[in-house]
Amino acid sequence: AKLDEPEFGLRTEAVDTGELLDDIALRFAERAARQGVRMRSDTAAPGGGAAPRAELDVELFERAVANLVDNALKFCPAGSTVTLAAAARDGRVEVSVADDGPGIPAADLPQLFDRFYQSRPTVAPATAEGGRGLGLAIVKRIAELHGGDAAVESVLGGGTRVVLTLPAASSSRRDELPIA
Repeated sequence: AKLDEPEFGLRTEAVDTGELLDDIALRFAERAARQGVRMRSDTAAPGGGAAPRAELDVELFERAVANLVDNALKFCPAGSTVTLAAAARDGRVEVSVADDGPGIPAADLPQLFDRFYQSRPTVAPATAEGGRGLGLAIVKRIAELHGGDAAVESVLGGGTRVVLTLPAASSSRRDELPIA
């Protein structure tokens, strides 16, 4: 509800998405290892360059990605891999969390970002254990507040990938110009 308030304002800064994703992967590494799930961070640009920079509210961005990683770890069986990635595309930055877990039924995909929607018939709704169906709605709202969007791709039995499309950091920012 706080994110929906008209006076809510982002505190954005130009940041290296790779560093943020590496930090989030480290934060979840122990939990993933206990579950037998491998955490990967694939944030280098093609050719080994630096990960793209984005204009982000770091706290909100980390919350969105943590929600996605938490979901992946909830549903991935031992032996799975969760991959965090960032790439520059068409003047934007795409940040993704992908897994090779069980996937999501195609019929559920259109509602995944709706508040309180849960794509798991075996878990009672609104339980702390299974979640409340707000995580993906929060992720989408955070992306929208940044002027971006969230999308999901999934294949039943073949994994899920959630992509956040966010604004790239402007290279003309005063703090990024070389000193003459």
